[in-house]
Amino acid sequence: MRRIIILILTLVLLSVTACASRPETMQQAGPIWYENKAIVLLYHDVVDSREGGAADEVSTISSDQFEAHLLALKDNGYRIIPMEDYIQFVLHQKPIPANSVVITFDDGYENFYTQAYPILKKHGVTASNFIIGIYSDTYYPDAEPHLTWEQMKELKQNTMGIYSHTYNLHRMANRGKDQTGPALTHKLFLEQKQRLETEEELKRRVKSDLEFMNRRIADELGEQTPLLAFPYGEYTDLTVELAEEAGIPIFFTTREGINSSTDKLVYRINAGEPFITAEALIQILKKYSKP
Repeated sequence: MRRIIILILTLVLLSVTACASRPETMQQAGPIWYENKAIVLLYHDVVDSREGGAADEVSTISSDQFEAHLLALKDNGYRIIPMEDYIQFVLHQKPIPANSVVITFDDGYENFYTQAYPILKKHGVTASNFIIGIYSDTYYPDAEPHLTWEQMKELKQNTMGIYSHTYNLHRMANRGKDQTGPALTHKLFLEQKQRLETEEELKRRVKSDLEFMNRRIADELGEQTPLLAFPYGEYTDLTVELAEEAGIPIFFTTREGINSSTDKLVYRINAGEPFITAEALIQILKKYSKP
């Protein structure tokens, strides 16, 4: 009898151990829309619903709308994962849950701290913000308020991510002859020399900006894997090459799609528009379900 009890206990222990060792995707409860992939969502501004918000402004949603998005994701079986888990998935092929979603914000607006962050904490999930360094280092009275480094330190301590949207290349720059273009991807017109930059001058300017931004974030918030979201979603092969030389392994675009572990140029779905209800967001995501 004693041997039978020991045998039963041994089998139970082995069963529990086997279940615990399975990847989380194998234990997924509810519907499985996709596996070994991740959808990355993009937001910009979140405004306070109690103050009426700015429901018609481009790239702006209300705090109630943002919370409805998070609830709809949970109710439909999507799993919001931290950026660090996504980095491990891309760089080291570490497994992630089925239906994984990563939440990102661009531009580093202060309302990420005042509006989005409390909602994220309330629901026990995390998001990352790609900030423009110069707007956190310099006060611009006519600009929309941006995150301070003190706010970002608190965000980092509470599992939120802070990454690069360049230091000072998120702007349209003079290219001469009344033409402008994104400063990250285009040669600039040098007023003092009355000519366009050379290829080498462009390379030096862009790489210097990216390296400086990496260092600012590391100095203020600690060492981490550097990431870059392209301003305006614009990039070239040279942009990617220079960013890689600056030590950045993963890049975030504004192209829509779903991501596998081999995608270093990350697709993102723009969820931060006033017309995207929670129901509409789920319908967008279901386009990427398994057939």
